[in-house]
Amino acid sequence: MTRSQHPAPAAATAISLLCALLAAAAIAARFPPIAALLPASAQLLPFALAGFAVGGAAAAEAHMPRGSVGALWMRVATAPKLALALGLSFATTVIAQVLDVSLGPVDPTFPANAPFFTNALWFFVFTIGFSGIGMMSAPGLMLPVLHPLARAFRGAPVAVGVLVLGGALMAVGVGFSFALELPVVVEAVAKAQAWIDQNDKLVMGIMLVLTVGPGLLPSRSKGDD
Repeated sequence: MTRSQHPAPAAATAISLLCALLAAAAIAARFPPIAALLPASAQLLPFALAGFAVGGAAAAEAHMPRGSVGALWMRVATAPKLALALGLSFATTVIAQVLDVSLGPVDPTFPANAPFFTNALWFFVFTIGFSGIGMMSAPGLMLPVLHPLARAFRGAPVAVGVLVLGGALMAVGVGFSFALELPVVVEAVAKAQAWIDQNDKLVMGIMLVLTVGPGLLPSRSKGDD
C-alpha cells in the first residue's frame, strides 16, 4: 500500500513536527551570539533538545506507514524526516565548530568583527537551510539503528515510545556534551584540527560523501518496517 493510500497518524505527525522545532531551537542555540546569552547552567540544553528530537522523531516514525517504492528517505514520512535532518544538522554543526572546519567562505567561528546579519545568514543557511539535503541522508544514517529500537514500542501509545527513546537519546546528547570537555577528547580534537588543516580538500570530500551518499544508497522496501 502506498503512502497516499495509507495516511500517517495525526499524533505521530504532530509529535514529529514538534521534534523538528526542538532540533531547530538546538541549532539556533549554537549560533555564537545566541550561545553567549545562555547561562552556564543552560549550556547542556541544546544537546538535550537535539537528542530528544532525534529519538522522539524515530519513535513517532515507527507508528507511521512507509511508502513501498524508492530509497529509505523517499519512503519515510516528511515530518519525522525533517526532524531527523535537523538533528543531524545539529550534530554536524557541533562537530564543525569543535574541529573549526570551514565550508568555503564560511567561518565556523563567526567572528564578532563580521556583520551580525552576515554571520546569521551563513550560519542558518548552512544549518537549517540545508535540511532538504539532510532529509535525504539522515534517515539512512539514523533509522537503521533507531528503528529496530522504536519498533519495540509499537504496541504502546506513540507518546510512550517518544518519551522512552527520546529520553535515551537526550541522555546520549548530554553525555556527548560532557565528553567534549574530557582532556583526552580535547587532545584528540587538537590533533584532528592539525590533520584537517593539512588535508582540507580531503575533508571537504569526506563531508560531501557523508552528506549526500546515504541518500543515494539503495535500501530495502520490504521487511524493514
